[in-house]
Amino acid sequence: MQEITFDEASAVVPTTVRESWTGLVRDPGLFVRHWNYKGAILSGGLRAPIFLITYLIGRESIKLAISAALLQFVFRFLFAGLSGALIQSFRRVEPAWKALVSILLVIPLISHILEYLLQRSFVVFTQTTDYTEMAIARSVCVSLFSVLFALFIMRRGVMIVGEDDSQSLWNDIRQLPYLVFEFVAFDPREIASLLRREAYLGAALAVAGFGIFSQFVCWAVTNKVFWTYGGGKQIAGVRFWGLDGIVLMVVAVILALLEHWPARASASEPTS
Repeated sequence: MQEITFDEASAVVPTTVRESWTGLVRDPGLFVRHWNYKGAILSGGLRAPIFLITYLIGRESIKLAISAALLQFVFRFLFAGLSGALIQSFRRVEPAWKALVSILLVIPLISHILEYLLQRSFVVFTQTTDYTEMAIARSVCVSLFSVLFALFIMRRGVMIVGEDDSQSLWNDIRQLPYLVFEFVAFDPREIASLLRREAYLGAALAVAGFGIFSQFVCWAVTNKVFWTYGGGKQIAGVRFWGLDGIVLMVVAVILALLEHWPARASASEPTS
């Protein structure tokens, strides 16, 4: 995972997963000192509209939709501050995939169990139609991307608090557009790297995996099993999922390959 490793010239010393967990157990005060107000603000602002839109699509009253959104904002504001502190404690773990697995096994599980209980209580209290499962399915999709993105940018010193290299929220926000682009381009660049190394099987599996992943994400968001053109494509009698996602990834990989084409062309030119 070349794109999210540390700069070799950096003075930062990488840690292990065990060291990160041990540090949190020995010093739980890190959750207070590194309570991530930046993530709390952005997460609350991102999750609340999901529940607002879900309730409005269900033709509930504006008052009820706003109430559900406010409840979600408060919950996410509090929880995201804690989860941000957890992610920050793992940002120096090498290799990066171990940190990612540890975080994905903890944060989404705990947050969505609490989220489900909270929203179910809201439904019982207001005695309204239950949109909990639909809204949480969409929220889970957001969690997958947000956790990945949070680790991605924190390893670059963005959206961290309580450390010497912490920046202001405004400075972090100004860097987000570029980091979003880098995050989106990460997979295509990795697959392009596999192709350049002639690891064709690995590249093909990565593209297919993205197609399946995108299919399930869109299923959760749209509540439609088949979202591709024509309701999915029939191949050998089997309805194929995620065709549009695969096409999109193939186009992105081609662009990633072209990104390095001028450098390769100039390197192959004979020197005089």
